[in-house]
Amino acid sequence: MHETNSTIDLISCQHVGYRQQGVEILNDVDWRVARGEHWVVLGPNGCGKTTLLRVASGYTWPTSGRVLRLGKELVDLGELRRSIGWVSFELAGRIPPEDTGLETVVTGRLAMIGLKRFLFVGPTDADFVDATAMLARLGCESLADKPFGVLSQGERQQVLVARARMAGPLLLVLDEPCAGMDPGVRERFLAWLNEYVTGPDSPTVILVTHHVEEIMPGIEKTLMLRAGRVYRAGATHEVVTREAIEEVYNTHLARMERSGGRLWPIWGASSPVNGQLPR
Repeated sequence: MHETNSTIDLISCQHVGYRQQGVEILNDVDWRVARGEHWVVLGPNGCGKTTLLRVASGYTWPTSGRVLRLGKELVDLGELRRSIGWVSFELAGRIPPEDTGLETVVTGRLAMIGLKRFLFVGPTDADFVDATAMLARLGCESLADKPFGVLSQGERQQVLVARARMAGPLLLVLDEPCAGMDPGVRERFLAWLNEYVTGPDSPTVILVTHHVEEIMPGIEKTLMLRAGRVYRAGATHEVVTREAIEEVYNTHLARMERSGGRLWPIWGASSPVNGQLPR
């Protein structure tokens, strides 16, 4: 596991902007993520969620402002990227379906997509021992011998989280991990995720989503984006309100309900909001 001063922010975005082909995707974003915090980045499709995380993680350079990582304005971002685990629906589609859950987890240490064995380069017995232990630590040991292609979408995301943990990341980014899941699979995965993030050895976690009900109790902070700008940021119970959801999603809520430590929006019939029909 990487070590760093716990008082230094992992990520500090300062007046960050990003333009591409004349289109403003991010504008004047200020956001600080401290070690040990768990965040949700919430907002509708196209509001800049994934772009912000790519900028914050060093995969994309901002066109204005700056990003401090571990308290520094780093130029060589190779080491930083190795300290960030990124799990996405898209990544699951790139894993060879014949690789087992255990083999997939092992590739996280080798920075491979699909397990490849070469004469002088490849996994060691110790890698497999550690991968087995990681699956057990995350309660996924039953997935070790199953081919990745036969796993449910929720099980695939669990294996990919274990894979990301093999590199000992400081930060784990879950980019819309529930995309495409049916309700039962999603709820089982989210219950597992909540137990994982509240565990004693969890790295900082950032969950990217546009579904309010996916904010589990263990993820206590929310950054809400609207059209590339920070709409609100802070404690989830203060940020995620009925009024905020209606404004950001440009729609009407009948009410917000709290159940099981989560917020559940009850959507009202489509009607104009601020004189405009929902887009």
